[in-house]
Parts: sequence; structure tokens; C-alpha cells
Amino acid sequence: MLGRMQPGLGVRNPRTAQVDPAKMQGMYHWDDLRVFLAAHRGRSHAGAARLLGLDATTVGRRLTALESALGARLFNRTRSGLSLTREGAHVLAAAERIEEQLLGIEREVGGSDVRLEGLLRLTAGEGLMSLVLMPHLLAFREQHPGIDLELRTDPRPLDLARREADVALRLFRPREEALVVRRLGTLPYGLYGSEAYFARRGRPRTLRELPRHDFVTFDASLDAIPEMRWLRRHVPGARYAVRANSTSAILSACASGHGLAAVATAFAATDPRLVRVVPAAKLPSREVWSAVHQDLRGNARVRALVSWLADLFTRLEREAAPAHASQETS
Repeated sequence: MLGRMQPGLGVRNPRTAQVDPAKMQGMYHWDDLRVFLAAHRGRSHAGAARLLGLDATTVGRRLTALESALGARLFNRTRSGLSLTREGAHVLAAAERIEEQLLGIEREVGGSDVRLEGLLRLTAGEGLMSLVLMPHLLAFREQHPGIDLELRTDPRPLDLARREADVALRLFRPREEALVVRRLGTLPYGLYGSEAYFARRGRPRTLRELPRHDFVTFDASLDAIPEMRWLRRHVPGARYAVRANSTSAILSACASGHGLAAVATAFAATDPRLVRVVPAAKLPSREVWSAVHQDLRGNARVRALVSWLADLFTRLEREAAPAHASQETS
């Protein structure tokens, strides 16, 4: 990535067993500090390897080399993972300052890039990416053949300030100060089941029947999302037959007959086995927002993708409106 640089880190003073700020003349590879940061954030060599796309052996070797160069042990190795030593905490503070400076340079340079070619990283939830975007992204690639599109569906929101992604799609309005956001559209939600489930448990027709039925839902980590709040409010004590952390697993479980599911109508439309039930159930819609770091708002690739996404969601909403209205009145 970068060659040797002056990171503002001192060499360990053997008398005090601390990183000595008086000895700032050492030169360290930024890549080694990047591995150090990933090890801290990933809590293990394996976690760092996943974050960086390296193998755990390489991570361990780079950390050993950095500790040797500094003359200090940076991590305690425990059964629960890596924890910083006192010296490691000093290195962390300096390494994060360096990282932020380098990321700022990258964002500033990237923000003025007028080329419609090169890498562009898009992140979105697994359901939104696989079920809504993927069938249409070929059109974007054909319009912009010079753009190398990289798609990320990490369960955690990626950090745009750290350039983990260039454009993010989220089902809520992002609030981070450094982000430029745009509302792209809405995703209506409904209750769905399958003939496999109806054959076992019957098909609910009214809200009052729902407490007698089983449900397929997200796991407890997503209890705060709108559809989960709706379910708790309208079906208190609901029986959860299956809980999962992915949209595709929930759709598959629902289609296989495990229970009813509250999902976006656009997601349900991808599986003909899913059938809308209880049209009177007015589930909250979810807004779709794009987010980019303010330093990248002038980047030509970013602007092209966000504009294309806005057009896509406008068209999808327009096409879905008649079908959704028909379901509401059926």
C-alpha cells in the first residue's frame, strides 16, 4: 500500500517498558500498523485476517515483526482474544491518527476523481442487495463498463469514513454528520405465508387470528426494526418457529412452511411460493436511503451510481404501486 513512513511512534524504552515518545525516529511500514489496527478491531489473528483478506499466519508474522521493531509487546493473548497492553494502547492512539490522516487524503483525492472507471464499492443489506439490486445491476454495468463494482453485504454497517465502502444503501436515514444522504424510495411490507404452512396450520384471514399462528422472524439482535416492533405490538407473545439473521433464510423458512413472515413485498415477490395474508395488516414501510462520505460527493463514479439507484427505486415504486394496491384490497 505505502512504503515506510514516519508514524510518530516511539521505540520501547526497556527501563520503563513504555513506548518512548522521545524516540520518534523509527520508520515503520503502514501496512504493519494496518495489521495492528485490524488485530485490535478483530480481537484475534483470525478476525484481523478476515478484515484484511489475509491469512492468520501472515497476520501473526506481521504483528511479531512490529513488536520486534518497537521492542514492546502490544497484545496480551487470552482465551477470549487479543487485548491491548499499556504499550499497545499508546501505539493504538498514534496509529488511529495516522489512519485518519491517510483516509482523509484518499477521500480528498477520490472526491475529485472525474473518471467513470475504476473501483466502486457498494454496501447494502443482504436482502436488498440480492433480491432487489442484483437483478438490475447488469444494466448499470452495461452503462458504465469501465467501473469495477464491488458489492459488500456485511451484517454490520460498514464505515464510509474508513473507505470500507463508497456508497451505502440503508433502510433508515443515516445520521452521521460526515455523510451526504438521499432518500431513494420506500419498501412496502406485508405478512406472508405459503401453501405448505396453510396445509398444516390454516390460512389466517384477520388480525385476531394471528396469535394462533407461528412466525419466522429475525433474531433478537434485530428486535428494534419496525416490522419486529409491529409484530410485538399486534401479536404479543407471538410464537417464533424460526429466528434467523438473514433475509434469505427467513424467506426460505416461510416458503418451506415453518411459519408466517413480515417481509418487504419486493423480497416476497422473488419467490412464487410466498402468499400475502391478512391484507388489513398495515405493516410499516421502510425508507431506502443512499449515503456517501461528504469528501466523495464529487466523485464521478459515486455520482453515477447514486443517480442510477434513484432512478431504479423510482421506477420500482411506480411498477409496484398497482400490485400493492390490489393486495391491500383483496
